[in-house]
Amino acid sequence: MSVSHKNIIARAIVNILKPLVRVLIRNEVTHAELTELVRQTYVQVAYDAYAIPDQEMTVSRAAVLTGLSRKEVVRLKGIIDGEEPLVKPAPNRAQRVVHGWLSDKDFLSTKKQPRVLPVKGDKSSFQSLVQRYSGDITYGAVLDELNLIGVTELTANNKVRLINRAYIPHKDELEKMRVMSVCVADLFETAVYNIENPGKKPLFQRQLVYSGIEDSLAAKFRNLSSEKATELFDLMNTLLSSGRDKSSAGERASGKRVGLGIYYFESNNASQQSSEPDEKK
Repeated sequence: MSVSHKNIIARAIVNILKPLVRVLIRNEVTHAELTELVRQTYVQVAYDAYAIPDQEMTVSRAAVLTGLSRKEVVRLKGIIDGEEPLVKPAPNRAQRVVHGWLSDKDFLSTKKQPRVLPVKGDKSSFQSLVQRYSGDITYGAVLDELNLIGVTELTANNKVRLINRAYIPHKDELEKMRVMSVCVADLFETAVYNIENPGKKPLFQRQLVYSGIEDSLAAKFRNLSSEKATELFDLMNTLLSSGRDKSSAGERASGKRVGLGIYYFESNNASQQSSEPDEKK
């Protein structure tokens, strides 16, 4: 594969990863945890999609396809098959600071509760806590992050109080993440099918993009697209639900999973826009 080909793929990967990484950082998923999941996915896809017909996938072939060692393939396959958790949590630097605050006697009261700490100063300050548990990251950066996610707060006399021992996303946010994963996976499956099957009729995949749109027209388009998309969804929902109701239980059990996804997007980031003034594809 040529260098230019690799660069095009690399740019595509970065565009795909940017919104995902925003969600991961928000939910304290570290790059190490993501890397582990990517390794697992490489192995799973190798076994699921790239076995030679009528032959069992071997560890050696999976290693060749993924670039991983045979030992690593065996380890990851065990995780995929359910022998271990998908991810062993690895606390980020801010989490390590909180863990230290909850366990280190220098930062606990006589009743083993986390003390309210001066921002900086002696060995029992927040600055000292960060230096002990967060390496070379500045105490200001850690404090800003913990304040932002609601784990700490500054008191009136400029001390740091621990108000939550962990940040846990709300259930509705986790449900939105689940829906996001399904929607994105379905979009990718459609795109990959169209890439891998150039001789077949493509699955429907279209995108309408215009740049340089002023606010009032953007608002009009947002409202109209929501209205018309809802009408289309209602029509498609009626077709599928009424048709499925008429089928037998056996037909439903062996039937296909089908659907249609529509989404609206809006961005001020020129790097996300096409070099063309407008585009339909």
